[in-house]
Parts: sequence; structure tokens; C-alpha cells
Amino acid sequence: MSLLLGTNIDKLVETNIYGLVARAGGTVDQLVGYKGCRIEDINIPDGGFGKVLQSGKAATPGKSLSVLKRYLKQEFKFLVHGPRIPRDRKTIVLDMHDAHTRPDLHHKYDAAISSNLLEHSPNPIWLLLNFYFITRKTGYQFHAIPHYKYTYDRFRQPTPLEHFIEDFENKTGYSDKTHVEDYRQSAVVKDGWQKRFHETYPLEYPFIHFHVFDEHNCKALLSYVFQEVTADIYKTERFSDNVVICRNSLNPEFAEKYKTFLRDMGEQ
Repeated sequence: MSLLLGTNIDKLVETNIYGLVARAGGTVDQLVGYKGCRIEDINIPDGGFGKVLQSGKAATPGKSLSVLKRYLKQEFKFLVHGPRIPRDRKTIVLDMHDAHTRPDLHHKYDAAISSNLLEHSPNPIWLLLNFYFITRKTGYQFHAIPHYKYTYDRFRQPTPLEHFIEDFENKTGYSDKTHVEDYRQSAVVKDGWQKRFHETYPLEYPFIHFHVFDEHNCKALLSYVFQEVTADIYKTERFSDNVVICRNSLNPEFAEKYKTFLRDMGEQ
């Protein structure tokens, strides 16, 4: 394991990510050991990493059989590997940007984790607040976000905090086009890694990186919204990610400034 900034984030994750945990963006293998975790996955039907298949939505008997076979494979892997394995039948099919609209999820989870999700959001502060609403107060959030220097975002510039704030205040939504050409030039034209991917998936939400992250703006973004933020760079043969953990407690200045936003989202 290599933490390039030498923080104690690995110990913080081990200590604070436990109990009933909401997971979004697929399996989170960066630092999370899953000891003492009961996982509930929250994902959209297809984020570009494969469809979530559920039996109630299978249109024909043949497709229902395919879903059943998939369930059995997932259950076998779950028995062997534990909660690291996502299971379609246990997945809540929901866009995390809309989690605040589900009262049954409000402050339900002891912790929330994600991998390769925030960069796909046109409005990261809004997305983080949705994680806030599903996580118990004083619980913890952990996010793994690709570091631009080691990905097909390397021809772009990290997004400044001011831009994240503008997107939040302007309620920027899924139809935002302002980053499409920047992303295309870097990921498709110059790097080429996403060229084949975008022969299938359009250059739009949720299939592009709207924003670009390094260790500095990750720390600044989370610190703007939350308290007790620790950020590092997790660099191994498998991963090259920013990793960030924070207490699920709002920064008092943020809470005061945006109390109307928060009240509209359901804050008591």
C-alpha cells in the first residue's frame, strides 16, 4: 500500500467505516476492509460499469432466468468474499443525487462510501449533501476519486473550489454541457482511453467526468462542506485515487450560509 501524503487515513477508515454502510459507485476496494460492515448498495441501473438487473423488471421468462442465474453467482461470491461483493437483488436503484427525496433513507446508515462517483457528478456539493442525508450525524463518509495526473483527465486542470460552489448555488443539473468538450479532448482525443467506451455511451451524464480532482481540491471541497476531513493519494498497481474521509457533520459556516438549501432538502 502507498499513501503518497503519509496521512493516517487508513486507520481512520478502519476505525470509522463499520455497521450499516451505504455504498455507491460499485465496489469500494480502496482502503475499505469491510470488517464489521453490512453493505447496502445504491446505484443507478447502468453507470457504464454494467447494468443492475432485478427480477421484478425482467420482461420475459428467459430474461428472468438469466437474472436468477446472475443472482446465484453473486450469492456464491458473497459467501466466499463477504460484503465486498455487490448483489443486484440487494441494490437500491436510485440516483444518489436524489437520495434526499427518500425519507426512509434519512440518516439511516452508520457510514457511506463511494468509488469513482464524484467526478461523474455535475454538482458535487449537492451529491455530497445527499450522502449527508443518508448517513447518521457524526457518522463518516469515505470517497475514492480518480487523481487526474494518473488518468485520462491528465490533459485537463483540476476544478477550483469556486466552480464547485457556483454549480451548487446555480443548481447545475444533469444537462450541463460546459465540460463535455474539455472531457472529450482529454479522454477521447488526446489520451484515447475512452474512445471505444464512447462508441457505446454518449458524452453526457453519467458517462463523463464533469470535474477534475487532485489532492488539493478534494480536501478543499470536503472541508467546505464537512468537518474533520483527511485526504491522501492512494497509489498502487491497481489504484491511483484521491481518498478522502470526513465526519458526517456539516461545517457550521456552510450550514449557516445554506440553511435555506438544507431546509428545502429536508434538514430538520
